[in-house]
Order: sequence, then C-alpha cells, then structure tokens
Amino acid sequence: MAWGTPCSACLTSGYLFSYKNDDVMKLIRIFYLTITAVGFVACDKYLDVVPDNVATIDNAFSMRSAAEKYLFTCYRYLPAHGSATNNPAFTAGDEFWFYTPFIGFSAPGWQIARGNQGVVEPILNYWDGVSQPFNGIRDCNILMENIDRVPDMEEVEKKRWVAEAKFLKAYYHFW
Repeated sequence: MAWGTPCSACLTSGYLFSYKNDDVMKLIRIFYLTITAVGFVACDKYLDVVPDNVATIDNAFSMRSAAEKYLFTCYRYLPAHGSATNNPAFTAGDEFWFYTPFIGFSAPGWQIARGNQGVVEPILNYWDGVSQPFNGIRDCNILMENIDRVPDMEEVEKKRWVAEAKFLKAYYHFW
C-alpha cells in the first residue's frame, strides 16, 4: 500500500473525509467567517447610541440638591468603626473567642485571629475592599474643584462644603 492511500476498511467505514466533505467544511468555515464579519460591521451604529439621563459631572453640579447628593457621596466611604464584622479591633484579636463556624454571624476578622491572613488577598482590606478610601479622596477632589459651578448656593455654604470635603479627604488619607 502506498503512502497516502487509505485501506479498504477505512474507505468502507467512512472514517476518512473525502474531497466532497472537505469542500463542505470549507464552505461552512467561509459561512461562519462571513457571518462574523457582517456582525462586527453591523453593530457599529447600534453601539454608538448614547443613552439618555446619563449622570455626568455637569449634572452633579447643576443645582444645589444635586451637589448635596454628591457631598453625601463623599461621606459614603467612611469605614464602619462600630461594626463588629468590619472592624478588626473587635474580632482580629484573641480577647474573645467563639466556636467556629458560628451560625448567623460572619466576622472576617476571626480569620485573621486564626492565622489565615494572606498577602495576595488580605482580609478586611480597606483600600481594595468595602470602603475604598481612594474613591472617597477622588470624589472629595471633584467636589472641591466644581463646587463654584453651582448657581443656587450661597458662598458661606460652599465654603462649609469645601471644608467638609477637606476634612473627609484628610481622614481618608489617615485611614
């Protein structure tokens, strides 16, 4: 038997593709490539639609009530010091101990007390986790830069809000 010629058992069982099946596979590939190319071209205008009522910085400082909401956003990043689950001072030490797993109460600080703190994903990591003080610092900076654009506010109130944002910014840097 010469190289490249199939045996008679292979031909009768249908294990090898014939030239006809190769042509069909080429047509299927061309069909899928065409559909994919048309799909990428057809979505261009559909994806360029700008939705209505998108929150922007211009909208956030267009009136006093919207600017006040933005000030409240600056307060959002304060850590929950009184929370037994989010404050490592309550549960990361070994002053008190519960049987684990304690049903109905989850405190990640206990994982620190049990020696499960890791370098890759630290437990109670405020900089990447729940609180994210860097986002609070950024929001405070945006408020301080744009508070003068609010038309219906008195100068005294603007100064007070800037002072609040400066305090929060300093607090987030400290924390």
